[in-house]
Amino acid sequence: MGVDEVYFLVKALELFEGMVGKEGPFFFDCQVVLHAGGDSPGEKDVFTIGEKGKLVTMTDIIETLDRVSNDETLGEWRYCGRSYFHEGYHLSKDGRTVTMCWSS
Repeated sequence: MGVDEVYFLVKALELFEGMVGKEGPFFFDCQVVLHAGGDSPGEKDVFTIGEKGKLVTMTDIIETLDRVSNDETLGEWRYCGRSYFHEGYHLSKDGRTVTMCWSS
């Protein structure tokens, strides 16, 4: 892991930490399918963190990120031949969605 990856990890943790203790749901948009050019039914980039009306916990965040890392559809798109260069994370204007940023 290089210095850039550590920097991005710290920024992601700061964004996710801002969700803890607030009423859900929040969202994580990994943008793997979008970046790879897919948009068929069943292909998704957005994962829900927490539940409506319940306070989000760090466990909710970890479980969501674990689902993302084990998602079979994302895995298929991730290795579709398109190059990926991770450019960090972005928080939406409404503060409810953390988006992964990619370039090729």
